[in-house]
Amino acid sequence: MGSQFVFVHGWGSASDIWDDLIDHLPDIKAHCVNLDFAGTEQNFLEKNSNPSIYVTHSLGTMWALKNRPADMKALIAINGFGCFRNFTDERILRAMKTRLAREPEAQMMDFWAMCDLPVQKDMNIERLHEGLDWLASWDMREDIQSLECPVLVLAGDNDPILSIDKMRKEWEGFPLRVCEGGGHALPLKNPKWCADQIKAFCL
Repeated sequence: MGSQFVFVHGWGSASDIWDDLIDHLPDIKAHCVNLDFAGTEQNFLEKNSNPSIYVTHSLGTMWALKNRPADMKALIAINGFGCFRNFTDERILRAMKTRLAREPEAQMMDFWAMCDLPVQKDMNIERLHEGLDWLASWDMREDIQSLECPVLVLAGDNDPILSIDKMRKEWEGFPLRVCEGGGHALPLKNPKWCADQIKAFCL
C-alpha cells in the first residue's frame, strides 16, 4: 500500500474521526483534509495533487468527487453518497439551517447524538451553513458513474441517516460491504472493520 491515502470527513466532524482507522493502517501515507467545520485551520489539497486513494465519510464523498484530481486511483466511500437529496427531504435541511442560526449548540448536539459522533469544540457556524448548502444542492451522481477507478462502498445497516436500502440503490453497480449493526460513524466506531475492508480492497 505505497499510494498516498487522502481522508475526507463529513459534515459536523473533524479530521480526528480518522485517527483510529489510520492506526489500523500503519503502513500507509495518510493526508487528512480538514473541511473546517469545527473551526480548525483549513487543510485542503490542490486539484493537481499526486494520484491518491480517497477514503471519504458522508458529505466528504461529494467533496472528494467535486475536488478530485483527474487521476484518482480509487475511491472508498464510507457512509457516502452522490446526492444527499436521495436520503432526506430538503425541508429538513432548511429546518437545520434555521436552527443552526438560532441555536447552534443545540442543533449540533442533537446531530452528534443522533449519529454517535463526538462533540466538537470551536464550531465554525458559517462553514457549517455552507456545508448544509452543499448537502442541499450538490449532485455528484454523474461524476460517480464517470469514475474510471476502482470504487468500494462501506455502509452500516443501522445508519439513522442513510438507510441501507437507499444506499444499495445509490451505489447500484458498485461493490457495497455492510457492517452489521454499524451506524453513521463507522470510521470512529468500527475502525478495524473499515481497515480490514480497505486492506482487502487495496492489496
